[in-house]
Amino acid sequence: MGVSPWVSTENKISTPRSYKPVTYSNFEYIPGNVKDKIDIGDKKVTIITDSEDNQTNLGRMIERFKNSLVTDVEVIDLNNLDIKGGCQGCCQCGLDNICIYQDKDEYIEFYNTRVKTADVLIFAGTIKDRYLSSRWKLFFDRSFFNGHTPSLIGKQMGFIISGPLSQIPNLRQILEGYTGFQHANLVDFITDEYKDSAKIDALLQSFAKRLIRFADKNYIKPRTFLGVGGMKVFRDSIWGGPRFVFQADHKFYRKHGMYDFPQKDFRTRIRNGIMMLLTKIPSFKKEFIKRIKTEMIKPHQKIFEN
Repeated sequence: MGVSPWVSTENKISTPRSYKPVTYSNFEYIPGNVKDKIDIGDKKVTIITDSEDNQTNLGRMIERFKNSLVTDVEVIDLNNLDIKGGCQGCCQCGLDNICIYQDKDEYIEFYNTRVKTADVLIFAGTIKDRYLSSRWKLFFDRSFFNGHTPSLIGKQMGFIISGPLSQIPNLRQILEGYTGFQHANLVDFITDEYKDSAKIDALLQSFAKRLIRFADKNYIKPRTFLGVGGMKVFRDSIWGGPRFVFQADHKFYRKHGMYDFPQKDFRTRIRNGIMMLLTKIPSFKKEFIKRIKTEMIKPHQKIFEN
């Protein structure tokens, strides 16, 4: 039996590490000249980043990627967006995909008009500790106004990352799972770990070429277990108890034929049907939204009290 972290800390008990400390490199990437530029045609290429500082490896990799294309592409710095706060976990968006931040900041319009409309999406960030920056966490969390439905279906996606990604397989798996859930095509990860500027140049050039070629062909590779398994978990959950909370998800799953399994749990179907009808009543809906958080934590209330 393991020892509780609180007990270990309070009693100063030594515990073994599950993972080695992450080690960072002082390598400075210096991009070379681009010889052959790639024509993107009518494809919209969008780079989303948390830093455009050209004095950093990330900024230089972004610039080298941009220079490999004939046409200038849009670069969006998350730091320049007005984002009032993080996801509140209120699940109000579960009913109709309308977030409590609707019209209060720039995030939703940015996501709908600039992220969803891209053919090719590149996410560029620097590793902080064992994740990306807090700004990236904010980006992913706030996209939950789309619920448990894929909102980037058919996109070509890739990651340009500065930092020791190969030392953090969990982070890579999180990003792989994200693209799989989105029904997008994950083209590659490009990092500055190679400590060889010419090698990184070649990788970025190949990366850009594949992104555009795959976009032209509408190519989507078969999804892995992360995408398929994750979607099945959400599908089963939304069909079951939480359906009346996440009605927008339910409509999407039903419309796209995602309920492809036996559905003979009539008690669940009747309960969800009644609750969904009740949420059409304005007064009930208002009280329902007000009590969502309280009801979510009710099964764990004793733990919080103790």
